[in-house]
Amino acid sequence: MEAFEAEVARQVGRRIRQRRRFLDITQEELALRSEVHRTQFSLIENGRRQSRLHTLIRIGTALGVSPCQWLEGISWEPDRPAPGVRGDGDDG
Repeated sequence: MEAFEAEVARQVGRRIRQRRRFLDITQEELALRSEVHRTQFSLIENGRRQSRLHTLIRIGTALGVSPCQWLEGISWEPDRPAPGVRGDGDDG
């Protein structure tokens, strides 16, 4: 996993764990509610697994939140200019 992907996985996992704990739900209970295998939650919550979009939707529904909240505030900055964009500051 590259650095950005790993950071996204950590942040999303942390948010899921916080919400689950706030609701006082075990990983086992969340697994039953979301129909996601229980063993996946440890990996997800510890940022060692990137969840697919459909999994985030299931987890969000089970926890009563929009899956968009898992990604709120996360942004990516490219290391280099996009194709066709000159990065040397020369307009002419």
